Amino acid sequence: MKPGRVTDGTYVVTVRGAAGPAVRAVFDDVQVSVVGDTTVLRRAETDQAALHGLLHRIEDLGLEVIEVHLEPAEPA
Repeated sequence: MKPGRVTDGTYVVTVRGAAGPAVRAVFDDVQVSVVGDTTVLRRAETDQAALHGLLHRIEDLGLEVIEVHLEPAEPA
């Protein structure tokens, strides 16, 4: 993938803990879901810079990242 290129998929970042309203507000541009004792953040069709920005917000909140992966886009 070339730098700055938008991905054909969705970045999925899982962090430890269940996000409350204050944390959810910080991620208003990301799909947020709580699964058990983790929070899953999903951001579709983004580039590396946006992913790094998301990871910086996670770090600023002191959240622990436990997984990051890219889900490929569904075939058209």
